[in-house]
Amino acid sequence: MVSEVQPDQFPPSMPYQQVTNFSATDPQLNLSFFNTVSANLSFSGQDVFTVNSKACTYADYWGDNGEVNQFFASLCAFFEIGHSYHYYIGNTGNEKTLVIHNAIFEEIHFISTNLATTENKLSQYAIAPNPVTTILTVQNLVGINSVQLFDVSGKLVYELKKENSKTLDIDMRNFKTGTYFIKLNNDKTFKIIKE
Repeated sequence: MVSEVQPDQFPPSMPYQQVTNFSATDPQLNLSFFNTVSANLSFSGQDVFTVNSKACTYADYWGDNGEVNQFFASLCAFFEIGHSYHYYIGNTGNEKTLVIHNAIFEEIHFISTNLATTENKLSQYAIAPNPVTTILTVQNLVGINSVQLFDVSGKLVYELKKENSKTLDIDMRNFKTGTYFIKLNNDKTFKIIKE
């Protein structure tokens, strides 16, 4: 769970499981809330890593007055490609805290009883690009079994069933410009924009 991006900025409450996966053996940082941040890392020296690449999803959360979207934008912006970060892990018995800080001493804290999660328990979706003009790529570490795409009136305009595919490409070229909702695995729904 992220406890803060800046000393006065705490994550708003969301009805979604918050998962942090950070490991030096698998040089990745994965943060899952309503949206996700995924970064490929390289470790250089003791307690230092560099962000080689990152991806963020940007689905709009409608359950509040914009606090979740604003918080996630700050979280995504904190990790910059090519920048180095220092980190340490504190252990207070039942709970571990991962603290990451950048060159200008901004810190982000992750509080969890377990900072790593096995892949079969982790359900992270990445949908990009959003807005989309041609091909929409959908990814899920656990796998995708079904995709349904609805227009703003709720009409089903596309459906696909697959068996545990981790990546799917959806050709959006023939769809009209506008807002759509994509439902994955009969579970999570995300808003996408077709340009």
